[in-house]
Amino acid sequence: MDNPEKSSVEKLEDGLKKFWKDYGYSRPIRGIHTEVVIEPKFFMGGQLNPQLADLLVSVYLSQTTKDDLRNGRVTVQKGVLLIKDKSGKLIAEVRNQKMIREFTSRFGA
Repeated sequence: MDNPEKSSVEKLEDGLKKFWKDYGYSRPIRGIHTEVVIEPKFFMGGQLNPQLADLLVSVYLSQTTKDDLRNGRVTVQKGVLLIKDKSGKLIAEVRNQKMIREFTSRFGA
């Protein structure tokens, strides 16, 4: 259950920690008497860590369906992948060509 005394940012960071643990590269580093799990700094200079942002987009794209393409929620135009919400409002632009190639090859677009 969520702690009501936590701020919205703390709750967001908790969610990002869980996301990183589930989908990221959260492998423990083991020593003889110590084990350390490395977590990224989630916000850098008031912005989301680019590595974490790429992971969020990658996981989102891995879960997209052909319906998302048909409905225009995900489109590729002139080397830019656009992600829109249900109302058609742009929520992300992906310029990472590797991600775009992987996405388009998955759907044969």
